[in-house]
Amino acid sequence: MKDFPKKFMVSNLLHYNLSCCAFVLSIKKIMSRIFEFIVIFRIRIWRVMMLKRLRCLAIVSGLAFSVMGSGVWINNFAMAQEKGAAYKEIDVKDGGTIAGTVKFDGDAPAAKILKVDKDEQTCGHENKVSEELVVNGESKGVKNVVVSLVDIAAGKKIEAITTALDQKECLFTPHVLAISVGSSVDLLNSDNVMHNLHSWSIKNAAFNEGVSGGGKMTKKFDLAEIVKITCDVHKWMSSFVVVKANPYFAVTNENGQFKIENVPAGTYKIEAWQEKLGKKTGDVTVKSKEEAVADFVLTKK
Repeated sequence: MKDFPKKFMVSNLLHYNLSCCAFVLSIKKIMSRIFEFIVIFRIRIWRVMMLKRLRCLAIVSGLAFSVMGSGVWINNFAMAQEKGAAYKEIDVKDGGTIAGTVKFDGDAPAAKILKVDKDEQTCGHENKVSEELVVNGESKGVKNVVVSLVDIAAGKKIEAITTALDQKECLFTPHVLAISVGSSVDLLNSDNVMHNLHSWSIKNAAFNEGVSGGGKMTKKFDLAEIVKITCDVHKWMSSFVVVKANPYFAVTNENGQFKIENVPAGTYKIEAWQEKLGKKTGDVTVKSKEEAVADFVLTKK
């Protein structure tokens, strides 16, 4: 009987230890299951994230491929246009003349007003009148229309010249300048304030440069296209340099009149372009030493 308490204590202690071991094993099992759950959960999250990343990558790759494809298409189209517009210089004898007038269909629209809100001491304290669409109120003639032959294969020599586009009193002068490929333009600043010339071109090298008062920079245009030029400092300022693949073009005067000279005899497609009214084409037949008439009527879009 004396040994009973000791045996009882040993038995209880053993039972306690076994219970503790079982508890620890249970905890370890639970922790193991939790760990497995965490691992599985993280793997699933990783898979979802990877799928999303792969989808994004696929979308971006598709867009990049699309853009590259578009770029290739545009480049090929431009090359095709240039190839199709190949021009041969010849000695033109007894060439004819194309003359005409570009008129506006309807009442002359009110001129757009440009708000002058910077450098008023130089640019002026009054708002300016836009030249984006200038229509003669009496004759309905449209100024600053570029008229050109678009499909002539051979003709007089292309004169690569250097001409000027000035910035005076915070406006471009002239508003529309037409030149042949290979020509250069002196971009002048006749004002005493900084102007920042920004070109919007696809084929020719674009530029975005400042020109200090009284300064200039010269840019060459080797490929045919319409280039818009703006000033980033004075937002109301804009102009166009129209680069043509052949020398048969003219810009209409304040009465909408134009003249293209020394054209070889033949029938050609003639085009009139105006920045707000778009393009219009027609056919004209030129005879040696004679004047052919090509008139256009433009309507507002």
